[in-house]
Amino acid sequence: MTKKLLALALGLALAGSVAAGSAMKFDTHLEGFTLAGAVVDTKATGEAKVEVIDGGTALRFRVNVAGIDNLLMAHIHVAPIGSPTPVAVTDPAGPVAFWIVADAPPGSTLGETVNGRLAEGFIITNSELSNWNDPNDAMSGTIEGLVNAIVDGRASVIVHTSDGDPGTTMPVAGDSPAGELRGTLR
Repeated sequence: MTKKLLALALGLALAGSVAAGSAMKFDTHLEGFTLAGAVVDTKATGEAKVEVIDGGTALRFRVNVAGIDNLLMAHIHVAPIGSPTPVAVTDPAGPVAFWIVADAPPGSTLGETVNGRLAEGFIITNSELSNWNDPNDAMSGTIEGLVNAIVDGRASVIVHTSDGDPGTTMPVAGDSPAGELRGTLR
């Protein structure tokens, strides 16, 4: 009996350490929606992947797109605590938590079509995050808070575009400063 209990205890300990060592991975398909949830008629698509690493103290991300014109910027947005979760692409996205791709030089965009890797990298310190402020979330503005938001289904990846012409009716493919592609990390 003692051997069986010892074997069971060792098995549970080993299973717990394997589960604790496994990385949390999230992804999303990016489709035509703005950060406010309006439909964008676009043929562009994308995929985003985020992996929690280093025991939850850092994130690794990768964003791929196909057919995006006039790239302006890309972000991870976080909806406030209390938002419907997971946040649907038709729900408001919330403030910027992380700049995946910063905007181009003032008054300009990346003019060529982007196909393939848009960005990849790491979020390793709280200072790399925008100061999103959710009064109901003591962890807003921190990596731990971003991980919590992703787990809760409150984090969206949004790719913004602009043709630089203020006369263009928006949102349209290649000219949607409020976001052309969007997906909720799950």
